[in-house]
Amino acid sequence: MCTRGLQSQCETTQNTAHGTGASLFGYSLLYGQVPGGQAEYLRVPFANYGPVKVPDGPPDDRFVLLSDVLPTAWQAVEYAGIPDGEGQGQTLLVIGAGPIGDMAARIALHRGARVLVADRVPERLARVAGRGAEVIDVSEVKVGDRVRELTDGRGADAVIDAVGMEAHGSPMVELTHKAVGMLPDSVARPFMLKAGVDRLAALHTAFDAVRRGGTISISGVYGGAVDPIPMMQLFDKQVQLRMGQANVRRWTDDILDLLTREEDVLGVESFATHHLPLDAAPEAYADFRAKRDGMVKVLFQP
Repeated sequence: MCTRGLQSQCETTQNTAHGTGASLFGYSLLYGQVPGGQAEYLRVPFANYGPVKVPDGPPDDRFVLLSDVLPTAWQAVEYAGIPDGEGQGQTLLVIGAGPIGDMAARIALHRGARVLVADRVPERLARVAGRGAEVIDVSEVKVGDRVRELTDGRGADAVIDAVGMEAHGSPMVELTHKAVGMLPDSVARPFMLKAGVDRLAALHTAFDAVRRGGTISISGVYGGAVDPIPMMQLFDKQVQLRMGQANVRRWTDDILDLLTREEDVLGVESFATHHLPLDAAPEAYADFRAKRDGMVKVLFQP
């Protein structure tokens, strides 16, 4: 899998007992239950392969996003079919202006694409507009209609769903996740594997807004197994779908080449909106979810 650029499907750490892909740091038993995420100490398994050596000198903020935001957003743009340096003439719609959507928009703009970004948070829309994207306030217009207005009725050549099941909508997902958290593991795991609990608002918006023969790249996480999908619409429009966990190590060398240039091309040094001590993490997660204080990306300092 790794030789094919599919590190998130690595056969060395694949969780075959649960039918899932490679292990993830700081995730549940379904993905290996490997400790990690945010902590005072760093564990480095497979140290001959996973770590990326970065040069001394530039501020830490320039490289820390290599661990998550940059490769996830980079893969989203790659899967959307926006070639590096050849995006001219292509229109990309990014749904969601959180950290992944924001960075995906920056990468696509750097590649020369016309980028539309849809969100409902004014501060986030202003932030991506400042980088050159055209913004759509989803609380004011129907995204698909607005995209067609801006593309001579066709729709976007490609759409990135950078929201996933956390899309604004029904409270059922939150209630279900809380309920699952109170179930014994032996009951909770099969429930989450077979349930259909995702909010599909962002995904359906992508289906509507993409042009015929276009591509949808899904970086937002979905977890339900029986969620309804409009297959007739997808088939009729000849839509191409690409998705999956970020294959982080697949992209890091390409991204590092960009980061080591003298110019901060993607604005990574100023990307984080907040720098907080690690013990402020619980409050920061709550603020991020509530979209308070203009919070987009937090860097914790242990």
